Amino acid sequence: MSLAKQNFSSACEEGINHQINQELQASQVYLSLSAWAGHVNQALPGLEKFFKESAEEEREHAQKLIDYQNRRGGKVILQTLQAPESEWSSARNAIESTLQLEKDVNKSLLNLHKIAEENNDPQLCDFIESEYLEEQVEAIKKIADLVTQLNRVGGDGLGLYLWDQNLLKKDH
Repeated sequence: MSLAKQNFSSACEEGINHQINQELQASQVYLSLSAWAGHVNQALPGLEKFFKESAEEEREHAQKLIDYQNRRGGKVILQTLQAPESEWSSARNAIESTLQLEKDVNKSLLNLHKIAEENNDPQLCDFIESEYLEEQVEAIKKIADLVTQLNRVGGDGLGLYLWDQNLLKKDH
């Protein structure tokens, strides 16, 4: 048993490990999306950049959870990741898939928060609230806006090109 472990249930420890793997899986999906968008058949540098930055952000989320697990005296157990899809039918389909991905990650974080509450772990609750929950709301809103904008411009041809160029100029 870890000397640092105090008021840290095995359910919370397992929940954090699950979330670490959720974040790493999301990073892999975004990396695959970035490769798809950057392929010569898509040639969407704005979307490629957005997905690449999103992949890095999800990896950073996993690292924060790993660091937290270690601080609390828990043991990090990484699971095998599923190979992400590598083909999407359109930019619209790709960006819509990320909206669902972010909603799934948010649902998982809310479940982890619930586990922390049920196990009387206010430190884990605070960590999740301060580091993740608001950021997830913002990410979902940002992607929903991108879906709306892409739908507005038609999703292909000149509209898609201009939308992608605008995305390339933005800092995410």
